[in-house]
Amino acid sequence: MKITSILNLVITASLVRALNIPSHTNTTIIDKRQTTSTASSSERYVFAHFMVGFVNSYTQDDWDRDVALALSKGIDGFALNCDGQDTNAQQLQFAFTAASSSNFKLFISPDFVHYSCEDPGPVTELLKPWVTQSAYFQYDGKPFVSSFWGEGTDWVKVRENVGVDLYVCPYYYASQAAVDTPGLDGLFSWRTWPGEGQDTVVFENMTTAPDEEYLGLLAPLGEAYMAPVSPWFYSHLPASTGYAKNYYLYSDTLWPTRWQQILDLVTQYPDQVKFVEIITWNDWTESSLISPYRGTMETDGNKDWAEDFDHSAFMDMMGPFISAFKAGNAQPEVTENRLVWWYRPTLKAAECSGTDSVGEKPRGWDMAADSVFVAALTTGPATVTVTIGGTASSQQVDGAGVHTLAFPMSVGSVSFQMDVDGGGGASGQGSIEISDQCYRGVYNFNVLAGTAAADGTSSGTSNTGGSASAPVSSEAVPSSTAARSDDSTPSSAESTPSGGGVANTQQGSSAYSTPSDSGVAITQQPSSVSSAPANTGAGSSVQAQPYSSHPWGGWRTGGWGN
Repeated sequence: MKITSILNLVITASLVRALNIPSHTNTTIIDKRQTTSTASSSERYVFAHFMVGFVNSYTQDDWDRDVALALSKGIDGFALNCDGQDTNAQQLQFAFTAASSSNFKLFISPDFVHYSCEDPGPVTELLKPWVTQSAYFQYDGKPFVSSFWGEGTDWVKVRENVGVDLYVCPYYYASQAAVDTPGLDGLFSWRTWPGEGQDTVVFENMTTAPDEEYLGLLAPLGEAYMAPVSPWFYSHLPASTGYAKNYYLYSDTLWPTRWQQILDLVTQYPDQVKFVEIITWNDWTESSLISPYRGTMETDGNKDWAEDFDHSAFMDMMGPFISAFKAGNAQPEVTENRLVWWYRPTLKAAECSGTDSVGEKPRGWDMAADSVFVAALTTGPATVTVTIGGTASSQQVDGAGVHTLAFPMSVGSVSFQMDVDGGGGASGQGSIEISDQCYRGVYNFNVLAGTAAADGTSSGTSNTGGSASAPVSSEAVPSSTAARSDDSTPSSAESTPSGGGVANTQQGSSAYSTPSDSGVAITQQPSSVSSAPANTGAGSSVQAQPYSSHPWGGWRTGGWGN
């Protein structure tokens, strides 16, 4: 297997820590043909994928709240995924009313799991009432339309039927046939989790290789690319729902890793990477949401592993990345000191098949690291301490930037502390204690996210948790580098919490084990470590596990079965 090199970024006082982006040393940079677009070369937008069919009970107040929240976090608009339900029309009316009083924009994204590629009529009727609305997003002077799937759709006919020249940027697989499709202005990718589109559950970090496939096709045509980014993927739905899905895609450090990759892409392809779509705003059935949980279903078991696991703190990490993306910069600039954390409620060895709604562990469960993850957004050097069950572990960051840290996971309440050199800091407590027993009696590979800022504001917290201890050790960041052979071992073993509530010092040569691009656990050699390998041990591998060969990789169809 060809191994993707990793670009190691150097941290200075004004640069961000490297976050696992592949090297482009061996990539042929294509001369980009001059586009005829009249849009400004500096125009870039960030959207969030909104599942309209999930919110049939939403009121106008609900839409007002969601639009205000997204706008406050730097999101420019919603991609409105429409699934053809009769209730879509009322919800779209609420959405456009909510957006009309602000600069927030909306565009329609037909879901071709529910619409026909052969008949352009229903898609035409979906678009017609909305593309002339003042809150409808326009790019290059045209109403913007995307999709989930839909390859084979006659977009020329859709344009004619709607009666308005559309800017069409659908999700198709990267292929010459896709870019040759009449009526397209760009392409959108859904490949934002390792293994997505590969018919496998794989133990590897996300790279920009899928993006490069699209960009290699679009750049010579001067056409735009909408890049995907997502915080997590876990789904645990029983067969009785009709959408049997039981798998975890490797996501431990996906959110910061992927945002850094977006910046790398925009600096290399500034004329193509015009849009980012966050997948998703509200798909709580796949744990990919960044908004608070709003699910109403009582019969699919989703609440047991999703309701208490707020992801909205993930949005507090993306601000510097969004600003850098829009400016075309390679690094985010941090202007406030903040902690963002995420962790699972149970150790992965927990067993509860007898009470679980599906009856067995999800595919990919052994890839998850028993770690508590922290993104430290700092304006300078700082020390981050995580205390679990009275045992503290500390790491130091040596400059300004977004620093991704991993701490050993153990049973107990969780608290977080950041002390910034020169004064100031942030602290908070996780709202869920870590256990070695299944949460609510079901397997849960979802995460709780929380945040605390230096000004004292926090979310995703409770009033319980141990106290932080003094800083003692330095930082390690998970990374993906050249693959290690299957029978090799890293230079040091896993760090584990010490007893007695004292700070755990991590010395010298230890390393955080992470998956490589070839699916083999490998190590980086920073100054210290805080987490174990993501499966059975450093240097071991998790075999690719097949799922459905359905064109959209089993997503929403139950293809990734139990």
